[in-house]
Amino acid sequence: KMKTKSAVLNIFTSYFAKIHENFEYPVVLFGANMHLLYKNFSQLFIVIFLVSCGGGGGGGGGGNAGDGYGNTNNAPTINNSSLAISVIENQTSAFTVSASDPDGDSISFSISDNDSALFNISTGGVVTFITAPDFEIPTDANADNVYTLTVQASDGSLSDSKVFDVTVTNDTSDDVTTSAYDGKVIGASYMQSASVCTFANNTGCDDATNTSTTAEDGTFSLSAEDGNTIINSINGFDPDTNTQFDNIQLSIDAPVTDQNIIVSPLSSLHAAGTLSYQDLKAKLGIDENFMIRFDDPMSSLSDAASNKAAVINTQLMILAKSLEVLTSSTDSNFSARFIEIASSINSRSGNETTLGDTTFIRNLLLEVGIDNNAVLENSSAALSSFLQKVYAESTDNAHIYFASSGWGNLNTLLEQIVAGTANQADIDNITFNTINWLNDNSTFSGTFNDVEEGIQTTSYSVGNSGSSYYTIDNVNADSTELIIYAKVGDKIQFKPTSSSVFAGHPFEMSTLKDDTSGTQNIGSAEGWDQNNNTLTVSSSTPTTLYPHCGVHSGMYTNGKIEIVESFTSNLIDIESSTSSLQVKGTVLSGPYKGASGFTYKVYLRTADAGSSQHEHTFDEYPGLTFFMPADQGYHGSSTQSEDAVFKTKSHY
Repeated sequence: KMKTKSAVLNIFTSYFAKIHENFEYPVVLFGANMHLLYKNFSQLFIVIFLVSCGGGGGGGGGGNAGDGYGNTNNAPTINNSSLAISVIENQTSAFTVSASDPDGDSISFSISDNDSALFNISTGGVVTFITAPDFEIPTDANADNVYTLTVQASDGSLSDSKVFDVTVTNDTSDDVTTSAYDGKVIGASYMQSASVCTFANNTGCDDATNTSTTAEDGTFSLSAEDGNTIINSINGFDPDTNTQFDNIQLSIDAPVTDQNIIVSPLSSLHAAGTLSYQDLKAKLGIDENFMIRFDDPMSSLSDAASNKAAVINTQLMILAKSLEVLTSSTDSNFSARFIEIASSINSRSGNETTLGDTTFIRNLLLEVGIDNNAVLENSSAALSSFLQKVYAESTDNAHIYFASSGWGNLNTLLEQIVAGTANQADIDNITFNTINWLNDNSTFSGTFNDVEEGIQTTSYSVGNSGSSYYTIDNVNADSTELIIYAKVGDKIQFKPTSSSVFAGHPFEMSTLKDDTSGTQNIGSAEGWDQNNNTLTVSSSTPTTLYPHCGVHSGMYTNGKIEIVESFTSNLIDIESSTSSLQVKGTVLSGPYKGASGFTYKVYLRTADAGSSQHEHTFDEYPGLTFFMPADQGYHGSSTQSEDAVFKTKSHY
């Protein structure tokens, strides 16, 4: 018994020595009297001995831990249903962590991760910003107003953790408002060195007290004054073309200080007229969601709505200056030109929206007092033809070169037309070969695209009845003498009604009728594109061609294509339709000379036009006479009508 007691005391003494060694605090040993502890602390020793030797639990990271007797410790759980938190700026409150422990143990919280230094967490799991966040000046690691932190809930041994994202939203009540008007001046591009001023009326900047000058990107900042209702922009130049826009005034009414504003020809048009912004956009075909006062069209030309607005701004720059030239106006208040344009737009009826429409241009010139027939015809032809080609692309700055050529060479030609000294060849060139004229009269290093190039393209639908015959626009091409007439410059497309038509019946072009062997087939040198089934007529194209199937004979026996220099009315069925048709072309002569586009409603009758029709000939259809309903607005529209398209063939 004494031996056993001595052994136990030795173990007990050694254990306390270990405690002393490991925890570095003094332990008083009783030497020879240590055996007295046995009696008083034997129970405590047994507990300590078992704990130290029996393999208890512990550690973090979830799971559970045992105590050697089958009892386990379970990890706590974070119970928040959402880890994405949204809070408004200027407050310290963030969110509260909801956690529970299945064993009922007390839970402590801690935070870590990129943005944890910006937060506190209480013993109850309440997370707060140390400093209230500012939406305008985010302090999170990514500076995107999304603050990330990891929250850990622990029972002392085991833990659970979750990653929370706290998104700070804007409190608009604290948004900075200034006492200045900030914005940009835009013509056909950003206007540099324009003088900008606030004024209570629309008479310029001569007596204005607050003025500013635009930077290279057209930006300005202008002090606001009580009672100001107009911002005017005077002159300026384009840094790309170095075009000086002298004696030009752009305006905007009802400016605001809480948003950047856009001073442009469109805003000037609104300020000069009586139409609301929505009505003006409807009249010009601008998307109703585009904001004329606030949206910068030059910043996103790939967007259709912005592109449309950019084109109209450029057209208005050209049109306003041309009116000044044509009327020999000495009025330095450029806004008067916008008043005239706005009035004409307001009085326009029908569904035409383009500023290049020849009917619109002709009526506008009549309204400003141009009554000389020769001047009216030639100037409206040149001006409308030019405006119809204006476009804007995100890949280049062609629009400013349209404006530069318009202010320069176009207006020089208009001055000559008014003076009666213009060369007719020059007038015809800008009217009927506008793109070529632009290339000859512009410093643009790129390539002008013809936005109306489809005028000389005609499409024919091709179907089939087995291997018996093709149908061309629903006409049996085997039993019917179907002849298509074309001239140099025309493009003819044959479009299958289904993918199986040409797959089983390859559509080919030959100088020999029914050439199934293909011995006389033409190719790209003669203008035939077999891959796209398209014929582009050139001087190398044979004058007579025979479409045919490359496999089955007799599918296009009575049809052919004839290349001609002009068209003959008695060969083309122009009288079988009494309803209106759509003629894609450019008016060759008469009061609407130069009108071009896709929506010419014509009546194919050669009888006396009477009072309800007027005669037209088209540059694309030399030798043919058409009659169009009087006073309609389908000259030079850029949108296609629903009418059937006129085609130069012998049968409809």
